[in-house]
Amino acid sequence: MEDASANESNKDGSVNKSENSISVAAESASIDMSIPSSADESVDKIYIVNIREEMDNEKDLPLMSNVKDIHISHYILQLKCLMETREMIGHVTLFRCCDQARCRECTKNRTFNQKVTANSKCSKIRASQEKKNKFNIQRIESEHNYIDVFSETTMVPDQVSKSLSDHSYNCADMICAQQSSLLNAKHSSASCNKTSNMQSINSVNVTDYADTGISLADTLENSPNDFKMILDCCDIEVDYVEELDMPLYMFKDLVENNHNKSLYENLTLVVRTLGKLKWEYGKHSVSVWKEGVKTESHFPGVIRIHYRTKPTGQSLKWTLDQDEKWCVFTHGHWINNRSFFPSQDSPAAMATWQAEIEVQKDLTIVMGGDYNEMVSKSDEDGWKKEYFNSRMEMPSSTLSLAIGYWGFVTIPLRYKKGELYRKPCRVVGPKSILCQSITELRDYIPVCLGEVNNILGPYPFPRLDVLIVPPCFDSLGMASPCVIYIAQSLLAGDCSMFVRIAHEICHSWFGLVIGPKDWTEEWLTEGFCTYVEDILHLNVKQEKGICDASEAMAEKQLRMYLKYKTLQNELLTTSADLQTLRPNKDNTGATINFVKDGMNPDKRFLQVHYLKGYFLLCYLESFVGLDKFLRMLHSYVITFYKELVSSKDVISFIFNVLPELRDNGLTEEKVLADWLDKPGMPEVSLLRMSYPTEGSRKRKRKLNMKPKLEDLAPLQLVLFLEILLEDEKIPANQLVNIRTRYHMMSQNADVQHRWCELVIKHKVQKFYQDLREFLLNHQAMGVYLYGEMVLSGCKQQKKLAEECFNTLKDHMEPDPYSTVKSMVYGT
Repeated sequence: MEDASANESNKDGSVNKSENSISVAAESASIDMSIPSSADESVDKIYIVNIREEMDNEKDLPLMSNVKDIHISHYILQLKCLMETREMIGHVTLFRCCDQARCRECTKNRTFNQKVTANSKCSKIRASQEKKNKFNIQRIESEHNYIDVFSETTMVPDQVSKSLSDHSYNCADMICAQQSSLLNAKHSSASCNKTSNMQSINSVNVTDYADTGISLADTLENSPNDFKMILDCCDIEVDYVEELDMPLYMFKDLVENNHNKSLYENLTLVVRTLGKLKWEYGKHSVSVWKEGVKTESHFPGVIRIHYRTKPTGQSLKWTLDQDEKWCVFTHGHWINNRSFFPSQDSPAAMATWQAEIEVQKDLTIVMGGDYNEMVSKSDEDGWKKEYFNSRMEMPSSTLSLAIGYWGFVTIPLRYKKGELYRKPCRVVGPKSILCQSITELRDYIPVCLGEVNNILGPYPFPRLDVLIVPPCFDSLGMASPCVIYIAQSLLAGDCSMFVRIAHEICHSWFGLVIGPKDWTEEWLTEGFCTYVEDILHLNVKQEKGICDASEAMAEKQLRMYLKYKTLQNELLTTSADLQTLRPNKDNTGATINFVKDGMNPDKRFLQVHYLKGYFLLCYLESFVGLDKFLRMLHSYVITFYKELVSSKDVISFIFNVLPELRDNGLTEEKVLADWLDKPGMPEVSLLRMSYPTEGSRKRKRKLNMKPKLEDLAPLQLVLFLEILLEDEKIPANQLVNIRTRYHMMSQNADVQHRWCELVIKHKVQKFYQDLREFLLNHQAMGVYLYGEMVLSGCKQQKKLAEECFNTLKDHMEPDPYSTVKSMVYGT
């Protein structure tokens, strides 16, 4: 799941069409917040209320975890999948990043006035090493709640430290799982979740505790100034939280050297429970604290949260697959993995992880992780446990899991005259779909991995699983480390839809191993992938002998034109704020408690960030040529590997590597201002971006050659139907002839989508069955059509839309469900 990330976060666009009908139907109201109006209120109080207002806007994704103050370096998931009840039960163990030098000091003398050493490892993930460990609690009274605020002006009295628990956690034995990556070292202070200790505590205290049984007054009375670790979390039932005495170095040694034992057996050798911790829910979080512990340095090094997921949690989708069997998968919803497990869900909160998943023995598990670390064990009672381990630090939003009654086929990754690409690869999916599609995927994926190696370098993960997801999946593709989800709509039989697979493979670099500091700058992942996808896909076609170089150039230009038409349509129907690629501009280092429009349903179906970012890169390429621009991209991947970047970082890098851009009158400031900080698109020549700087005449003649109508390729058919859609009236008999000549419902899903648009626009009742078939079989691409059917004014079309929605609604993902319901019923 791409960063989050992931998170994104980061999916391929489902429809190459403007979603204007969606924008009208999908409304999200912000929560009404009461703002005190007394003239003598303090600035701090007003600021806190403003933060509450911003973070409770339902269109924004809250960033609640206080990662600046405490950082989780390692997660251990131990879960049992219960298909019958649609839930996961078990626990997650969290290891906080611990400063070894500080912990030795703590072991000798547990006091609050210890100085922190200048060379502390944890400085890599905390914003400042100079922050004092001397806090005084202040109470600011707001209109409704008491809010705790830490002050750094006075020392906590000695008697407070004496109230700590008698047992001491042996911090000297605790070390980090790994040195924090360069990503954490350089960019944690500028992360989206950068927040002061005061704001982190406030973010949980101002939420509604009505559903938890814990009153705010009781919280303040019992532990008014205890340090709290805040985790991003929602729709999870926590049973209890406990502190563990388990040194990480000892655990890692046992696990990494005893692969034949289950994770549970390894843990029982070293784990000792030290007692239960306090915890409470916030609206988007769960907070954990230990009574008497006032600072992060004395917070437990290892805690375990026992919990169960809810069937309605939006991070896990429980549904029927194409064989009518139950399955579950993480589907990259905009809340990321927050209803899967509690975590620090922000770009800079990088961690390693391990997982032991218990399922019935006839189920298949698809999960990321290191290939050699996976162990399977079957029990006599019909259950089995599979173990996964990732030693690469990644955001929690990128962790992916899917479980179903599926088969798999291993693909030999050979390309270019028998050369072996040494990465294990499987195609996984329902057995009926797998049998139909394995030949198509086996022909494409090995060549694609080989060609992307020539452009961006070796595939950055140790293995690859390609999962064919159930029909309800609301996107055409999604990438996470080691796993790519693809919709059945891509399986046209001729690889004509596989440019989306190329797009998802590109996310392994743009989005997973290189992520944005600010999640609102999606063009840094989607724009780059959209730029490389065409080059990669056409290289594959040439390598397979499907087309020659001139035909590939003609197809690239045609794809660019179709993208341009889509972008033009979206710019006309999209609000200005959603057209801006860098909404926070240079303020990524400031305190940000939420991702603006991170949960905006209008944004979910838009491709502005994909396409506007794509055209920016095409524009810059036009000044230096394709070969030189691709060499720059390869250098970019090497330079920023495992790091977070901002738009400014990227543009500065491009200008430094390609000085020719300045020679042509471009400046970094102008590019940022014209392309990223404004809505719309600059006035540039599409023709300039369409042709290379050398040898363009020959390719122009190739492009202008008119193919015979009977020989139109799928992409040419898309353009043909796009042109027909611009006509106000087409006789019904002509549409009948078009459908017959081109066998429309046997074409790929892109062609079928345009055909269905024609049927809707011209109300051709004879072909309404085509609409029904498309909506049922290509749910990721059908949302736009529901809106068009309702807006057509045709009662039969509206009735058909209602019938299809009612057939699918029980298995729809949450946001398509709410959007289509709003379209069909106006609620």
